[in-house]
Amino acid sequence: MQLIDAKLRHRELTQAVYDIGDEVVDYIEHLIEAINDWDTELVVDCKAEFDDIVEDARVDARRAVAELAGVRQALTSGLRSGTVSVRQRRDVVVAKPAVLTDVTEVAPLSSPAGVEKVARAMKARSRAVVRNLEATVEWVLDRTAVAADDLGALSLPVLYSQTQRIVDVAVETWMRDVAQLHPEFVRGMRGSKPPRFLGERARIDAVVARVIAKRKVQAS
Repeated sequence: MQLIDAKLRHRELTQAVYDIGDEVVDYIEHLIEAINDWDTELVVDCKAEFDDIVEDARVDARRAVAELAGVRQALTSGLRSGTVSVRQRRDVVVAKPAVLTDVTEVAPLSSPAGVEKVARAMKARSRAVVRNLEATVEWVLDRTAVAADDLGALSLPVLYSQTQRIVDVAVETWMRDVAQLHPEFVRGMRGSKPPRFLGERARIDAVVARVIAKRKVQAS
């Protein structure tokens, strides 16, 4: 591998490690937006998309890190020693989020409970789940940055497996302790905060549709 090509590949692979983490985070944020909109159907769809993304992330991270390790070794030792500075170990800044198995203690409800008390409790429980997912976003970004600086610091495939566990349980907890417990309230709240990512998808779909239509006209 020529030196200039190796240095370019090093930058590409390092960026790829960050990009993989960013994509995982994007789909956690989609879940956050769906929960904030009280849209149970969208939550289910976003969870399925997240599962697919995490599965891809584990495979892609394993490949990217393996190649990056080889390129980095070549650029920091042997004939090309010094062409890329040795990256310093980065301290972990964000603590691993808890696995959120229950949010009923956040806002306990006795039976029967009035409408206002139910509303306060469901909102408080939902906020607790969202905070857990937001903390997971920050943790994934922090740990991905740690791995990009020091490939031996942690296993990204393991990180994403742990992330999936945290997200799985958080979503299951929201469905059980909020959506399924008081479905009428949740249905009434749906549409409170339409997810931004749906608008972004709609714009992308519109652009793609215009391109396809233009190509069809040009081909005819």
